[in-house]
Amino acid sequence: MGRAWISVLAFLFCSAIAHADDDILYRAGVIVTGVRDETRIPAIPTGFELAAGKLTGNPDIAQKPGFAPLAAKSSGMVWSFTYHDRLFGKPIHDEQGTRDRPFDLTFQFDRKMMDAAIATLGERPWLTPRPRLAVVLEVTDMARTYLLAADSGHGVDQRASFADASARFAMPITFATEADLSAAGITPSRLNAVSHDVWTELLAKLGADAIVTGHLDWDAKALGWHAAWRLPLKPEAGSWEISGVNFDAAFRYAIGGAAKRLRPN
Repeated sequence: MGRAWISVLAFLFCSAIAHADDDILYRAGVIVTGVRDETRIPAIPTGFELAAGKLTGNPDIAQKPGFAPLAAKSSGMVWSFTYHDRLFGKPIHDEQGTRDRPFDLTFQFDRKMMDAAIATLGERPWLTPRPRLAVVLEVTDMARTYLLAADSGHGVDQRASFADASARFAMPITFATEADLSAAGITPSRLNAVSHDVWTELLAKLGADAIVTGHLDWDAKALGWHAAWRLPLKPEAGSWEISGVNFDAAFRYAIGGAAKRLRPN
């Protein structure tokens, strides 16, 4: 599946959330090989972890004491599962048939059982509409520094990666255009100097509920990215950062961190 299609699916996913399709909060997908029990059953705890993080808005839920035993017996919470061939439309090219083809395996977990499970961890479902996040990111790679905009020629893969992170946490996202950023006087290397009023005006222009800003820098020694994030209109939330990762992990950390700080108390 191409990055453009991923972005479209993520948009549809988050639109469903905005319209109170709560079932999607109890759903998670993993990639497996073949359509057999020996790959499906071991994948259930991972699916449960993803669904629990999305349902609660807590990306760190798996670190809670008591989570591991819940995940280990989460097969009993699976209400249904479906497969989608990731190579759909491409002919089988050897005698192995579908055994070694990659599939998207989607688990739908039972609502009542999952609600009861997370309650034992002191968590609860986040069923109210998720806030729409405006993302403003300064990127410094090996060649240049730039702001990630909705219409910039570079950063296509990064925007698609953000769409994946958006779907993972059911948090709708949006990006400012280059013109929006220019009109607001937001330029590279001055992100931390932007005033509260400017962020508020940009928030209204984009029709968003919150803004998450970040700095993404390539660390040649670690052979990975360093990312630092904050919610400039919610300074009491503090900042959070991660190092030595690819940008997929950096963006999941951004959206997950924002979800954790914006979810209802």
